[in-house]
Amino acid sequence: EVSLRFLLNPISFNADEKDPSSLGSVTVERTMLQGEPGQQRAVGTGQIETIKASLALVSIGYKGVALPGVAAFDDRRGVVLNEHGKVYDASDGLSPLYVAGWLKRGPSGIIGTNIADAKDTVSSIVRDLKDRQKVTKSSQDLHSLLLARNIQVVDWKGFCKIDEVETDPRRKRSETQPREKIPSTLEMLAIANETI
Repeated sequence: EVSLRFLLNPISFNADEKDPSSLGSVTVERTMLQGEPGQQRAVGTGQIETIKASLALVSIGYKGVALPGVAAFDDRRGVVLNEHGKVYDASDGLSPLYVAGWLKRGPSGIIGTNIADAKDTVSSIVRDLKDRQKVTKSSQDLHSLLLARNIQVVDWKGFCKIDEVETDPRRKRSETQPREKIPSTLEMLAIANETI
């Protein structure tokens, strides 16, 4: 299940109580928009909430700002220092910590650019999970875990099928439109899993 929640500002990333080397939760402050339309900005309300999380992918607006507990930050470029999305020197027991999007590479590209960028970060996560499994001698790999939890996976081939449909010129409403998104998850899964 994916739940998109807006008007929340991360205050801290908290280590898991049972495993201090992993993320356990994110503490956020509820915000509200103030100002005239077109000139609004998010302002803190003082209402604090802690959300359980074992993974945080952070992306902040046009120019990234430093996050508490993440020492590896380049203020000039507004990016978290990383190698293929894995953050250098994540402190406060938050390692491994990953980053994607503009906070990873700076404000550049379009939505499509983020796909390759996210794929690069996900590859780092999967590689680390495999390495971690070797260390812990776990018998269950990521794919097996997802299958066991009955989570439908879209692999790269499946994504390419979705991309082909969304970028089909017959589907677009204008010649300048790069793609027409498929709004239905079920339709996307059907296309991704279609055998041709």
